Amino acid sequence: MGQNDLTNEMDKVWNDPEVVNLCNNGGCVAIKMAANSNDCAHFSQIYPVVVVPSTYFIGVNGAPIEVTAGHKDTPDFIQVLKNVLKLHNDQLGTAQSNLPTGGAQPGPSTDPKANTEDKPPLEERVQKVKEKLEQKKAEKERLEKEKEKQEEAERRKLGRDLQKLKEFQKEREMKETVDQLKKEKAEEKRQRDKIKEQIARDREERAARFKKETEKQQQAQEEKKQAQLAARQKQSSEEEAKKMETARIQVRLPDGTSLLNSFPSSDTLQCVHSVVSQHVGSDVTLSTVYPKRTFTTDDLSQTLLSLNLAPSAVLIAVPGKPSVISKQGNNGGGILALFFAPFLFLWNMIRVFLFGDKRSSQPKREDTPDATETPDESQSTRRRDRPQTAYQRRPISRGDGNVRRLADMRDDDDENATWNGNSTQQM
Repeated sequence: MGQNDLTNEMDKVWNDPEVVNLCNNGGCVAIKMAANSNDCAHFSQIYPVVVVPSTYFIGVNGAPIEVTAGHKDTPDFIQVLKNVLKLHNDQLGTAQSNLPTGGAQPGPSTDPKANTEDKPPLEERVQKVKEKLEQKKAEKERLEKEKEKQEEAERRKLGRDLQKLKEFQKEREMKETVDQLKKEKAEEKRQRDKIKEQIARDREERAARFKKETEKQQQAQEEKKQAQLAARQKQSSEEEAKKMETARIQVRLPDGTSLLNSFPSSDTLQCVHSVVSQHVGSDVTLSTVYPKRTFTTDDLSQTLLSLNLAPSAVLIAVPGKPSVISKQGNNGGGILALFFAPFLFLWNMIRVFLFGDKRSSQPKREDTPDATETPDESQSTRRRDRPQTAYQRRPISRGDGNVRRLADMRDDDDENATWNGNSTQQM
């Protein structure tokens, strides 16, 4: 026994009244030795003591019947004690049954004659004595071997018990270590979960703040965009309205040349018709290619804006008076004029090449007052409506006072077609 808590607990079990009664009734002799005493040292030389406290149940032959290591509860120890007493009683019963039983033994013969006659020869007696000695020797050797086997079995059993005890201690230590590791891991996991929760809360708060700030920024940007869009729309509307105030009209003449002039969009088509008729020297019929339309006398009283000729348009002039009835869709005269226009252009080119341009020697016709513009207004209108990619053109008209003279645009046919969206090259 030692001085630890397990020894104190086991001492209570040993002194339990039921345990004491079982030991007294079973004929047990209890010996208690301290772990650091000489008696325990001598005892350990025969029966190794590994764990303190330990209980050894030793039989009458000196072999341990049972060994308990460490602390055991009272009910468990009582059950072990009962099993040991049962094994001890079984060993005692087996030993008594092996003792020789007493009986009637034949005594020596009183008849000398009979003894003389029955007495065997000396050699036989010597031989029998030798045989008996051999038998005793063999029996002794057999008993010694059995004893050695029994001792070997007891030593093996004791070794197994000690091995079990060591394994039990090792398992208990491992279990304690595993429990401690589990406890530490659980504590670490709890701390990690706590930190993760805090991080998640911080992340949510940051995300909420970022979302709120982002929404504010987006709202401010959206308001700014809406304001810019409204300003651009207003500016575009103003520019579009300003553009719609003037109509740039390009007229393809029957001889292949073209005229370009600007008119207020509130002017009627009659103004354009008058300018073109004066330039050609005869009445003409005006039409558009896309959308395909031939203007009649009823259309001459309408404004350029209502006829969708603002801010720019391309008209084709065909010799002949405009028809009274408005015809849209398929127009036979317009188709024929478009068909013969290239031939007329070639004929005019040949005529000019062979006979010269007679119009160059004739004085220029004057424009009507409605179609005139001041030089500054004409130049500013052309600069505003001309795309940045357009080439620099010669002035369309020359002015002397309030009189406007149209210029010949024969050399600028291809140039005009590069920027005007209603060009005849789209046919």
